[in-house]
Amino acid sequence: MDIAITWDSFAERGDWSIAESDLALGDALDSAVLVSIFSDRIAPDQPTSSDTAVGISAPAGPIGSSGADRGGWWGDAFMARPIGSRLWQMRRAVKSGATAIPAEIKIILTEALQWLVDDGVAAAITVDAWWSVVSRQTVEFSVALTEPGVSGARVFRFSWAWGELQ
Repeated sequence: MDIAITWDSFAERGDWSIAESDLALGDALDSAVLVSIFSDRIAPDQPTSSDTAVGISAPAGPIGSSGADRGGWWGDAFMARPIGSRLWQMRRAVKSGATAIPAEIKIILTEALQWLVDDGVAAAITVDAWWSVVSRQTVEFSVALTEPGVSGARVFRFSWAWGELQ
């Protein structure tokens, strides 16, 4: 058991759930997936080739300068592996074609969730992403997570929208 996190897609944030004037308990795996996907992971110094394919540029200025916000959580400075995902970087992405952004989201989410496999929490993770048929500025994605010793996968579905996406 873990503290239950409720994801609010409209506000693009999670919050702890309250039940009977106390913190509600929820599934630890649900919480791990939400924190891994929707917490801001530090961006690399230089973008990867797939980053540049979707229009993400390197942080402006040297690290530590006012224009070099690489995101992330301050606690990552003391960790061997950063927490969260680089999904926040996709807010700067330029929509070009039908596949570049969903492909980058698959890479970003696989990177963010890899710790679950490395630590033995999951035996396998499969990520899929696609443009929403409802909104041209929304990407939907699913994470299928197979726990060790369990035959079926748990599937988590989310969507992510950008006001600036072109």
